Amino acid sequence: MICLLAMIVAAGAESSKNMENISIGALVPVTGDWATSGEQAKAALEVGLADVNQFLKNIGSDKRVVLTVADTKADPTTGLEKLTALHEQGMNTVIVAGSSREVQAMKDYADENGVLLIASSSTASTLAIPGDNIYRLVTDDTHQGEVMEQVLASRNISAIVPMARYDVWADDLLKATEKGFSARNGTALDAIRYAPDSADYSASVKALSKRVKETVARFGADKVGVYLLSFEEGSKIMALAARDPVLSSVKWFGSDGIANQADLVENGTIADFAVKTDFVAPIYSGADNRQLYKDVSNSVMNATGSEPNAYAVTAYDALWIATEAKLLAGNGSISQLKAAYEQIADNYCGATGRTMLNEAGDRDFADYSLLAVKETNGKYAWKKVGLFFANYDESGFEWID
Repeated sequence: MICLLAMIVAAGAESSKNMENISIGALVPVTGDWATSGEQAKAALEVGLADVNQFLKNIGSDKRVVLTVADTKADPTTGLEKLTALHEQGMNTVIVAGSSREVQAMKDYADENGVLLIASSSTASTLAIPGDNIYRLVTDDTHQGEVMEQVLASRNISAIVPMARYDVWADDLLKATEKGFSARNGTALDAIRYAPDSADYSASVKALSKRVKETVARFGADKVGVYLLSFEEGSKIMALAARDPVLSSVKWFGSDGIANQADLVENGTIADFAVKTDFVAPIYSGADNRQLYKDVSNSVMNATGSEPNAYAVTAYDALWIATEAKLLAGNGSISQLKAAYEQIADNYCGATGRTMLNEAGDRDFADYSLLAVKETNGKYAWKKVGLFFANYDESGFEWID
């Protein structure tokens, strides 16, 4: 990574005594229903900005990255408005550290106006479209669906009752999980769906309880699982569920949208419910054993007070790759910028490891950690209890705990 960047900028290092700005935009949900992850991604981008510019300085380059961060509020309409504003300011490379719902709203504008979008946390499989202007440094949710299918099988679950947000991310992940689960002769009940911006989830939780009760009567409580596809609102749903004896009698499963969320270990009622229901959730883990990953993670933790997930650390890599692509493409066309991005990403190895792309411009493979809430001496904490690993030609699944 460093050698390639050094070669790209060396030619211009002695040609000018004035600093030349490389303008990159970033759209981050620092408020809204993904605010915790957004704050972590923003902090990771700030770490990346400092590291990139320090490197450029160290090698005598006359270039510096200027990063403009805008808050999407986790709202698709706001995200599109902010993307438009960044483009009108002259930015053609924008990192999106938000949800698939936001990226989906930006897609047409990016394609029609020659803007390169680098998504660090969007995973919806319907956005895996070859040839468009969206590149994603994470795997699409067909991979997480495969992980979840194996988790359900290993827990001897015969039927799942999903509860899911109304958005493209939940739609796609639910389909991916149900496909593999059904292939194993599992039964997926119709999902209880809710609006992401709902102020009250009690009616949805009541409907969930009714459906779970009916499913338990068919399969038995030990064979039934609730599959929760949520973001930060999931803690409110679980707080309501904790009061319901039917919902407390079955196992619960989550996704990357709620894994590692602070509320689930800081709120005693929710944490106790998670332990009681053997709650487990998979999440993209990056290369969390790499020293650079640990360094970035620690810096983000110091800045935000919370341990970041791998999507936040991926934003750090996104800034490095965006910078290298901009340097390689210069003032070229969007086609040249995309070609530069693809070349850099396919050969890059950063905080989250290798970032090789598939034909849709998404990360080709990745590991997933399985996280669960555990209690030790009266204190709750997220613990890694399993691992799904994947590389060039093999994959595997194992429980650690």
